[in-house]
Amino acid sequence: MKRKTSAAALSCIIGLTGVLTACGSKEEKPAASAAADSGKPTEISIMSDYFSPEPPSEQDPIRLEIEKRTNTKLKIDWVSSNNYTDKTNVTLASGDIPELLLLRDPFQAQVRKMADQGAFWDLTPYIKDYKNLSAYPAESWKNTSLNGKNYGIPFVRPLYGTEGMPIVRKDWLDQLGLQQPKTLDDMYNVMKAFTEKDPDGNGKKDTIGLIASVGQNNMGNLGWVESLLNGNYGKWKEQDGKLIDTTFEQGTRDALLWLKKVYGEGLLAPDFPTLKSTQVREGITTNKAGIFTEAIKPTWLLTGQMRATNPKADLLALPYLEGPNGKYAPKGSGAYGFWVIPKTVKEDKLKKILAFMDYGASEEGSVMANFGFKGEHYNVQDGMYLFTEKAKSYTGVIFPIFQSTDKYAFAYQTGIPADFLKRNMSIIDELSKVAKGDPAVGLTSDTYNKVGIDYDKRTQDLKIKIILGREPIEAWDTYIAGLKSDAQYQKIIAEFNDDYKKRQGK
Repeated sequence: MKRKTSAAALSCIIGLTGVLTACGSKEEKPAASAAADSGKPTEISIMSDYFSPEPPSEQDPIRLEIEKRTNTKLKIDWVSSNNYTDKTNVTLASGDIPELLLLRDPFQAQVRKMADQGAFWDLTPYIKDYKNLSAYPAESWKNTSLNGKNYGIPFVRPLYGTEGMPIVRKDWLDQLGLQQPKTLDDMYNVMKAFTEKDPDGNGKKDTIGLIASVGQNNMGNLGWVESLLNGNYGKWKEQDGKLIDTTFEQGTRDALLWLKKVYGEGLLAPDFPTLKSTQVREGITTNKAGIFTEAIKPTWLLTGQMRATNPKADLLALPYLEGPNGKYAPKGSGAYGFWVIPKTVKEDKLKKILAFMDYGASEEGSVMANFGFKGEHYNVQDGMYLFTEKAKSYTGVIFPIFQSTDKYAFAYQTGIPADFLKRNMSIIDELSKVAKGDPAVGLTSDTYNKVGIDYDKRTQDLKIKIILGREPIEAWDTYIAGLKSDAQYQKIIAEFNDDYKKRQGK
């Protein structure tokens, strides 16, 4: 299902010409669904994460205006993205759940168990009554459903530009006379040059090619290497009508050898196993590293920060890389988690919370959340949105509870110049032609829910040891041979395939 009106109104304000174009000022008029009622404001407790240096202010005028138009009083517990997983787990275990809780991983075992036990509202029969929420893409709802039911409102994201791909300091490429990397060999050569040839021109050997962070049970910012060499996005690969676990694929082994090589040559940040996402960004903005991995959205945010002291600073997201299976770029699932409402909330309040979120999915609500106030944060002139200096004070989405599904939403960042936006949009157009999605999103295995994380951690631990040179690559071969004969692990593969077949209607 294609959404008719974009949540961030980028379908409205970003024209096919690739510039910021206006299509009217409907966002200035109160929406029909703006307020649940005209009586006492509805108090809503919310827990959400944030990615900006500081949490959004309680007194931010845009937040206050949203509260006014929705007749709500919001009590938001903002938690740093660095600690959000831990805080979420503690919150779920405590049973003291806020009335609107953002869960970044809808499919973790604890969430599934609580949903099965009736801890969250099943929103499936209610969504049809909220025109903006029901207009979300079908993929967003499908890829966050549990057992065919929607226990949460998708934290919607576009399909393109939302997943991690290498982002390169283009000004460093220009300084060294290098071209945009298109293959893994190109990446190696650029990383080597960034490490050895003084790309920032300060006369010191104080830069490194690639900076990254990894998870306890996944490759995190380095996962793109495996995906490129395996020709898929994620752990599972569709082949001959079934799912193949890429742990066993040659591309995964080759990725370990490549990462071992670049680490051994000092081209990869030596402390990558312990770095946090904020430290990775700091490594880029402080000129310590020239390549990192993220979605396309923060390219302008970080470039803007760097241009305060270096007007030539420029971060370029790569649209794709070419590997043994052709061009590779990842496609998103249409959501980055979902918002659950605990069953402790009464039905009448449930409907008010849904009305609040429906407003956020409207053109008016999301324009305000993403762009601010007309005349204060932007003006419209000759069909273009011209952002004011005041808009630059926001270091992320202005009100990140409300999101967008427009194809180009992640090309945009508050205060982005038109030329930078045009380039980001062009990158999204390029990657959308070759992007591949994760075929296992939303699939489940009872055995995996019980013991899968243990396998993931063991696998990840060995990968890191091999990259660091603490174990030889032959240790990987031995480990893989063990998994092939491990009945429990093979049962996980079989159960994922059973669920995959069910979804395919087989």
